[in-house]
Amino acid sequence: MQVKSPRGVQQADVNGAADELLNEQLKPTIERVRMKLGRGSPNTVGPMLDVWFSSLGERLGGPTGKYEKTSDLPAAVQIAMNTLWKSALQEANSTFEASKADFAHTASQQEQKMTTALDEIEAERGAFTRQASELKQALDALQVRLAESQDQANKLQMLVNKKDEELTSSRRALQQQVSEGNQERRRHDDQLRAHSAEIQALQSQFASSERRLMTEMDRERQQVKKLQAELELERRKQTQQKNEAQELADNLSKQLHELSIQNTLLSERASGYLARLNDVLPKKSKSVAKKSIPPLGKAKK
Repeated sequence: MQVKSPRGVQQADVNGAADELLNEQLKPTIERVRMKLGRGSPNTVGPMLDVWFSSLGERLGGPTGKYEKTSDLPAAVQIAMNTLWKSALQEANSTFEASKADFAHTASQQEQKMTTALDEIEAERGAFTRQASELKQALDALQVRLAESQDQANKLQMLVNKKDEELTSSRRALQQQVSEGNQERRRHDDQLRAHSAEIQALQSQFASSERRLMTEMDRERQQVKKLQAELELERRKQTQQKNEAQELADNLSKQLHELSIQNTLLSERASGYLARLNDVLPKKSKSVAKKSIPPLGKAKK
């Protein structure tokens, strides 16, 4: 059998090198053959040298390697070559057994390494499986939290819408109160027409309060559009505005009451003046005065 090497070392090269070593009365070995060739690895030269040894017996004297008298070589040379052949064969067998033991040891180490690697791969696969399971659980929990957050957001939106409706209702109620205040102001204007100067002052004060109130309402409406979350503060401001409106109405009522008191005092003073005039004037003049001067506080119809 011819063994070829992918590096270019051929069986014939190894055979020639081994024959040269044999002619030099040196036992062919892997290292000696490699030194002769100047190239080739032990893994390449070794099998080729085994092939050379396997054919050496036939070349020396038949398949058994025993001396035959029919050989053309001298008997002494054949005996020496047979002895060398046996020695080489024994060394080759020893080398083969050592190589086989080394190969078995190497294979065992490789098998252990493969087993260790497989165990590590199996452990990593188990870790990956556990990590995937944990990630799946975390994803499920995250989806549940997301659903809960969405539900909470929907509830919060419903609450905001409800508060917005309440705020709109409160704003309408406040507008109704302002409208009623305007109607009340017009009624007061009709009742206090005789006191134009004071009424004008009151109207100016009320108009200023009304403008301030409307300005506050506009500001509150803008804040409601931008900050729906500040509903509680809006209600407090509206309550404060209603208190101011009530306080203004109370002030108007108080001023009306003071005007009524002043009117009563004027009537009393006029009655006193009339009584004194009646005491001073003659009875006839008193009669004329009574007819010409009507009582203070009573207007003609």
